[in-house]
Amino acid sequence: MISIWLAPAEEDAAYLQEIINELAHEFQTPAFSPHMTLLSPVDLNENELHSVLSNVSKEFAPLYVTLAGINHSPNIWKTVFIELEESLELIALQQRIVNQFLSAPPYEFLPHISLIYKEMAIELKEEIIQELTVRNSCKMDKIIAMKTGPNVEQWKKVAEVN
Repeated sequence: MISIWLAPAEEDAAYLQEIINELAHEFQTPAFSPHMTLLSPVDLNENELHSVLSNVSKEFAPLYVTLAGINHSPNIWKTVFIELEESLELIALQQRIVNQFLSAPPYEFLPHISLIYKEMAIELKEEIIQELTVRNSCKMDKIIAMKTGPNVEQWKKVAEVN
C-alpha cells in the first residue's frame, strides 16, 4: 500500500521527530517519520508515482500548518495526534492529490500529525496529552510517497518531491 504524505521542513521535522522518538522509547513502540497523510491508499507502480508527484510538484509551494489542538482516538493510526487547521492551501493541495489518483478509494481527510501508534487506555492517552507541549505551526515542504502497511518498521520511502 502506498500513502501520500506531506512532510515537515528539516527544522520542524527534527523537532517533531524528537517528540515521536521520546514517546516510542517510553512506550516501546516503533518510531516513524513525522508526516500528515494526504491520501491513502493509492495503487501505482513507482514510475507512475514519480510522474504523478512530478505533476503535483509543479504547483506545490511550501506551506505552514497551524495547530488546532492535541487529541486522541481509538484508531491506532491516530492514538495521540496533533490536529491541524484546514487552511485553504492545505485543502487545495489535498484535492490536487486526490485528482491525480482517481482510482483511489475515498479518503476522509482529517489533517493531523500522529505522535504515537499504540493500543492504550484512554486515561494514558490523556496523560500523554497533558504532558505534551508542541509548537503552534509547522512548515511543510515535501510530498512523499511511502510504502506503508501494518508493520511500521517495514515502511519505505518510494518517492519525494519538494
